[in-house]
Amino acid sequence: MMKKKKETFLIRFALNCFVLCISDSLVLLAGLFLGNWMIYLIHGVPVSVHYALAVVPAWCIGAVIARVVPAWGIGPVEEFRRIQLLLLAVFGLAGIAVFLSRGMFPSRIVYFVTWFFAAGCIPLARIVVKKMLLKVGQWGSPTALYGSVDQVARVIEDFQANPLLGYVPCSIFTDDSSAGDSVCGVPVAGPLTERTDKASVAIVPVALAENLSLSESFDRIFSRYQRVVLLPDLKADIFLWALPRTLGSVIGLEITSNLLNPFARILKRGVDLSLVLISAPLWIPLAGLIAVCILFTDRQNPFFLQHRIGKAGQSFRPVKFRTMVGNAEEVLEKALRGDDSLRAEWEQNCKLRKDPRVTRIGKILRRTSLDELPQVLNVLTGKMSIIGPRPLPGYHHEQLAEVARAPRSRVRPGITGLWQVSGRSDSGTAGMEKWDTYYVRNWSIWLDIIILARTFSAVICGKGAY
Repeated sequence: MMKKKKETFLIRFALNCFVLCISDSLVLLAGLFLGNWMIYLIHGVPVSVHYALAVVPAWCIGAVIARVVPAWGIGPVEEFRRIQLLLLAVFGLAGIAVFLSRGMFPSRIVYFVTWFFAAGCIPLARIVVKKMLLKVGQWGSPTALYGSVDQVARVIEDFQANPLLGYVPCSIFTDDSSAGDSVCGVPVAGPLTERTDKASVAIVPVALAENLSLSESFDRIFSRYQRVVLLPDLKADIFLWALPRTLGSVIGLEITSNLLNPFARILKRGVDLSLVLISAPLWIPLAGLIAVCILFTDRQNPFFLQHRIGKAGQSFRPVKFRTMVGNAEEVLEKALRGDDSLRAEWEQNCKLRKDPRVTRIGKILRRTSLDELPQVLNVLTGKMSIIGPRPLPGYHHEQLAEVARAPRSRVRPGITGLWQVSGRSDSGTAGMEKWDTYYVRNWSIWLDIIILARTFSAVICGKGAY
C-alpha cells in the first residue's frame, strides 16, 4: 500500500512539474520569437533563436531547484516573487555567458523583450494551466487534516476558496466526529491517532504537539507523510511573510513589517513617482478628454475635492472627476427619507448600489474607475500612493474599528488597493477592514505588483464597482 501511495504521489508530482515546465517553456519561446520578430521589422535580420534556446532548459532546471514547480502550498505572491527572482538569475547568467563567449551576440532587444514578456506571461499562463489540471482532477497534493472539527473546517474552507494553492483535502482525523461522517464534504477517516496512505501531506495544528501522547507517537503517525505542515493557532488572515526560525531547542515564527524599513519606503515612493511620470503621455490626454466630456455633458466643474483622512490621520483633499449632481447632499437626504431599505444600506456601507446622486457619465466613470484618475496629482504631491488603503471621508473613517484605523494611519492612502481588487463595494466595510489592514501588515513590492495586475482585471470586469 505504501509503495502504491508513493508511486501515485510521484506520478502526480511529475505530471504537475512537467506541465508547468512546458507552459513556462512555451512562454519563453514565444518571448524569443517576439523579440526576434521585432528585430526583423526594425533591421530586417532573419528570425533565429538557436543561440538562445539554452534559456529553456536552464529555466526548467532552476524551477525545480527553486521549487517554482509544482509550487504546491505556495501562495500567489510568493510564487510570483520566486518566478521573478529565478528569471533574474537565468537571464543574468545568460548575460554573463554572452559577455564571455565569442561569436554569439544576441540583440539586447531580444534579450529584454523575452525577459519582460516572460515576467508577465509566465504567471498568467500558470493560472490557466493550473485551472485545466484542476478541472481534470490532476492538480495538487492529496492532503490529510488533523484537529478539531472547527479547525479543519476553517482550513478546508480556505483551501476550497484557493484551489490553485495545491492542497486537496482527502481525509480528516479528529476526535470530535466518527469515521464515516464528513466536514465540508471531506470524509472523516478516524481519530487523531490514525493516518492514511491516500495523502502525501498532513496539516497538523501546533497545539497537538503539546499533547504528550501524540508527541510520543509522532514518528508512528506523521513520519509516513512526505510533508507535514504545522498549523499555528492564528484565527485570521494576518501575516503573509511569516518565516520559521530555530531558536535553540524551540521554533518561532518571524514576522517582518516591511513598511518600517526606511529603504522599503523609499523604494515604494520611487516606484510611485516613476509610474506616474512614465505613464504621463497616457493619463494626461485621457484626463483632459474626460474633463471636457463632463464639462459639456453636465455643465459643471469636472473636478471634485472632498476632505479625506490620510497618513497619520491628517486631512487632505484628493482630486477626483465629478460623478454626482451639484446638489448631491439634498438628493441623498430626500432619497433616504423616502426609503428605509436605502437608509439601512447607506448606514451599513456608506455607499448605495443604486445611488440617485450619480450622473450618467458618472456611472461610466465609476464602473471603469476612471473617476480616480486625477488622483495621480496627489501621488506627485506625496499625499497618496498608487497602491494603499482607500482614502475615506471622516464619517466613514470613524465607523471602522480601532484595530483597522491604526494600521491605515501608518501609510499613504492609495488610488487602488487590496480591498478594491477583492470585491470593492461588494465586500463592504468589513472587507475594507480586513484587506486594507492585511495590506499594511504584509506590504512588499511583489504584493504591489499583484494588486496592480488585479486592478486592471477588476476595472475591465467592473466587478463590485458602483
